Amino acid sequence: MVVNQVDLTPFLEGDDSTTYTATTPPETANTDPLDDHDLDDHDPCSGAEPSFSLVPWPGSTFIIRSVSSGDVITLLEGQIMLTKPGSHGSIYWACVETKGWLGFLNIVSGKYLGHDSKGRLCCSAQRHQSWEYFCVRPRPEGGCVLLMTHYDMLWHLGVKEEQGVEKLAKIGEGGSDGLVWEFAKV
Repeated sequence: MVVNQVDLTPFLEGDDSTTYTATTPPETANTDPLDDHDLDDHDPCSGAEPSFSLVPWPGSTFIIRSVSSGDVITLLEGQIMLTKPGSHGSIYWACVETKGWLGFLNIVSGKYLGHDSKGRLCCSAQRHQSWEYFCVRPRPEGGCVLLMTHYDMLWHLGVKEEQGVEKLAKIGEGGSDGLVWEFAKV
């Protein structure tokens, strides 16, 4: 199956009775598709190269990369983390839209990127609802800030430390702070 030809119809229609069975392993080793020297190797089946997009658009699949570290948002062993490109884990996120809000569906797990009760990023939701809503705000200098709902406010996505471990989380009000992200369309 080619990554950019995944049928997302069961997820976009909200049909609770549909089961999705992934045809790729939940964790795969990837070469760095975002490295300018290695663009052809990101998906050996498709031969397509990722293209950088200022903002994600529903109906497309993306790799989400932190501009400052070059690390990508990865689902690894059920946890969301930033990993170096080429590490193990699932890095492909299908952009969806519900009620005007963007969301990111992991194409291997079939679950949505969202936050838990402590604001930490997770990937466990079966449906795209308020804890999985994202707003993407472009920055004049380039890249985007990812914002998530927090009651009637938007909080930016960043890193917070818990027991000596850095976790991705919604960390504060406003859209000018937080990590800067770029999206590679695959």
